[in-house]
Amino acid sequence: MEKTILIAGKDLPDIMDFSDGALMTGRNVVTTSSTAVHSKQAADGGAVTASWNKTSPVSARTLVLECENYFRRLDEAVFVFDEAYFAEKFDGMSHENCSRGTDEMILSYQYLAQEVLNRFEKRFSINHASDEALKPAKIVFLLKTSPSEFDIFKNNSLRNSVPFAAGPFVSAAASSFEGFAENIAAMFSGRDYINVVLAKADVSTELGKNDKALASWLCGYLDEVDNLKTKLTAKQSTVWVKAGAKGPGGGFGFLK
Repeated sequence: MEKTILIAGKDLPDIMDFSDGALMTGRNVVTTSSTAVHSKQAADGGAVTASWNKTSPVSARTLVLECENYFRRLDEAVFVFDEAYFAEKFDGMSHENCSRGTDEMILSYQYLAQEVLNRFEKRFSINHASDEALKPAKIVFLLKTSPSEFDIFKNNSLRNSVPFAAGPFVSAAASSFEGFAENIAAMFSGRDYINVVLAKADVSTELGKNDKALASWLCGYLDEVDNLKTKLTAKQSTVWVKAGAKGPGGGFGFLK
């Protein structure tokens, strides 16, 4: 059955490689833009860009609903937090970076995750009432790690490994993302309608450097989750999976 995946956290064009990797697995893909009007991005209709105002909870709700308007339903949502990407975007200490960084790196994920979870629960209730059998929906928190100023302070050899080190605002937001993800996993891992996946990729690894390959691995991992006879256990949901690791069914691992 065709699947629809929402990829959020980085806007086009920065998320293009990741989107292409997901498209190659046969999924319908919804990515976001802060400025562009809604538009088809692939000739076969498999990819769509939707506008998203990250400071607005109403916009988060609209984004989720429009995934369904385009492709009938939403099956998977991936929240990407890329430290290297944000390190360049919010380089330096300023009131503006503090304010915009909080909106984009913390509030946006929390607004959208609430809407996605609510929508997945509603979908389950509707399908349960109609006796339609569907696999549990999936929500993924993907943390792409990169050296911070503190990491470089401890190991100066890291200084030339990235163009921008993650400063205080980005590092604090990354910790917020990690804590938010872990607690979502703890709260929702036992619910019938959803599987929660926590995944990490380091910028120094092959998958950390290649978003297309990273998306391909992740989608393969999610396909294995669907093929399981039962839901992921609470332990599986609350442990961070290293990018490239074998799937929960024992397959689809590469470039570890």
